[in-house]
Amino acid sequence: MSVISEPLKKQRLVALALCWVWSVVAACVGLNALIKTNQSKTHFRKLAPPGVTLEFHINDIYQSGVVVTTVCAAVAVTASKLFFVTIKWPARSTGSLKIQAWILTFFSAWILATQIPYTIFTANHRAKVDGFLNGVQIPPATFQAALVAEGLSDKYSKLHHAVLLAIFPWIALLFTGILVAVLFAAARRRDELETASQSSMMEREKGSLDG
Repeated sequence: MSVISEPLKKQRLVALALCWVWSVVAACVGLNALIKTNQSKTHFRKLAPPGVTLEFHINDIYQSGVVVTTVCAAVAVTASKLFFVTIKWPARSTGSLKIQAWILTFFSAWILATQIPYTIFTANHRAKVDGFLNGVQIPPATFQAALVAEGLSDKYSKLHHAVLLAIFPWIALLFTGILVAVLFAAARRRDELETASQSSMMEREKGSLDG
């Protein structure tokens, strides 16, 4: 197959590779954040005196973190498959450029819709932790003083793993957006080439009939 019939193939491969790399990084950062969150909860519970139980209310950041991690992983899987198809079956890849672009547009919108609240939560919210001693709730001020004494903080912005997850999906989103633009450009060029080819064929047929 000629280069002309594989529009922007090199650009697509480069964009796919970059999208895959940063989506993998973002997904790994997200997975690490989820693991660190569970480890932090375990650490807090170990610090609690005997008889004290802790309840963590972190659904605001945890749920959005799970979603953005999952979507970044889905983008990475999609990009890797498209990269393989582009190399192995270029005709099939070229024929589905618009479908590829719209799928990745959907993922981009999903990341954006999730990453905006996650970033806001990380910057402004804090974990809500309730402590109970033999079933009686410990005053929040007492619990907060205990955290300060241990050199700990309940602010999400103080958690390194949470901050990283507020950064890397934006980079993954950027390169996914670039990939979407390249795919749409390739689809447009393919349509232009097909139109030009059909016009040329019709002119040749007309010329042969006139002759």
